[in-house]
Formats: sequence, C-alpha cells, structure tokens
Amino acid sequence: MTLSARYTELSRLADLGEEVEAVWTSVSDRAGSYRVLPDGRCDIILRFDAKQRPIVEMAVVVTGPTTRFYDVPIEPGMGFVGIRLRPGCFETVLGFEPAELTNANLIGPDALAACPDLKSLCLPARDQNELVERLTGFLRRRAADSRLKPAPLSRGVISAIHASGGRLRISDVADMHAISERTVQRVVFKATGLAPKTFAAILQFHRALRLLRDHRLSPASAALEAGFSDQAHMSRVFRRMGGFSPARLPDVTLVSLGD
Repeated sequence: MTLSARYTELSRLADLGEEVEAVWTSVSDRAGSYRVLPDGRCDIILRFDAKQRPIVEMAVVVTGPTTRFYDVPIEPGMGFVGIRLRPGCFETVLGFEPAELTNANLIGPDALAACPDLKSLCLPARDQNELVERLTGFLRRRAADSRLKPAPLSRGVISAIHASGGRLRISDVADMHAISERTVQRVVFKATGLAPKTFAAILQFHRALRLLRDHRLSPASAALEAGFSDQAHMSRVFRRMGGFSPARLPDVTLVSLGD
C-alpha cells in the first residue's frame, strides 16, 4: 500500500450543525493507492480532477460503514472533497439508513439514483474551494429540510461508547441509559449500520493506533491501555481491520473521530 494523497481536515464551520464531524480535502501528487480504514462513519465525497480549471469532471461518492480496510487506486491530480457525517446523522442527510451501505459504496450514477438531490453537486466549479462551499451548502439544506432528526437517546448511547474508547460492555451502556441491551443494539445499528460490538471494536482499534503512532507506546503497552485482552488480541484486530501488524505501522491517515 502506498499513501499518495494529502489529506487535510478543514476547520469546522460554526453553522454546519451537529450532523457534520469534519470537512476534508485530499489531492494526490502521484499514482498509488490510499488505504481507507474502518471508522464507524459515512462520508459524502466529490471526486474530481484537480488539474482542471474550471473543474468539470467530477463524481459523487457515498461511503458506507466498513468493518475492514480497503484500498482506493489513486492517479496524479485526483482530488477529493468530503464531509464526514456523525453517527446517527446519515439518514437525516441522505434519507436512508447506513445499514443499506454496510461494506459498500455508491459511486456516480448509483449515488445519484439513491439520492437525486446529489445531482446539484455536479455542476462545473471554479476550484476546490467552490466544491467545499457547494458540499457544505448541500448539507445545510438537507439537514434543515429533513424530518428525520437524530434521537437524543442515539447521541447519548454513541457518546458513551466513544468516551470509553469502545471498552464499555453493552450491558453497561444499557444500565447508564436505563434501557435494555436489545435497545442499545437497535439504536447503535440504526445510527451506524454496525452491531454495537463491531462499532466499539473500531473505536478501540483507532484508540490503539493513536497510542502507537502519536504516543509511541510499545505494542504491549498500547494493547493494555486500549483495553485489549492481550497483545495477540490486538494484533488480530489490526490485521483484520487494517491489514497490517501493530509492530509495523504503515503510513496511513488517521481521521479525527468525535463523539
């Protein structure tokens, strides 16, 4: 795997609302591939030719929640502008549940067929900044017009799992909110398209990645701090979700995950 795209998270605009976790851009400077790691989120992306002025060739991509890594082929000058949606907000913006896209993406015509309003994103643009403005404007309109608002219970459950780094048991989350374990499972699945244990495991995976890369802990220490049963357990999760060993981290992009 070769990381060949510059990923940048833009400062969050104050008026984008609770639906958006991050607005980001990425432009490739050479051919290769970009490894996408599972993060429990869904994105709306505009893929375009960054060499064009004005930009006339673009495609909409809607990414679903994933349970393992995948590699995206990249060509020189390929650009991306994206919005990462908070868990629970996918249906608010796009009108269907994330479970319909688990381990799948909608690209080009398929994305437009699923949400025809996405066609408004595909008009020629002066530059990348106009694409960012167009994408954030689309988000504002869809969120304002939608009758499918995230339930307070959903936000509370997701926040509790986040705060624990994925270490809370389903029974603990249920007790915290005075609900049944089955309700926790239903709420998390509706919000993320993933089972609670899978969503928690993804958060634990990202926590361990941060400890290894940013805090430079040893694999054994990172496994303990992130709540894995042992280093071997962490290694199995890393191979399944990232395709690499915690002892040999590749140059992958770690996105910011809020609660």
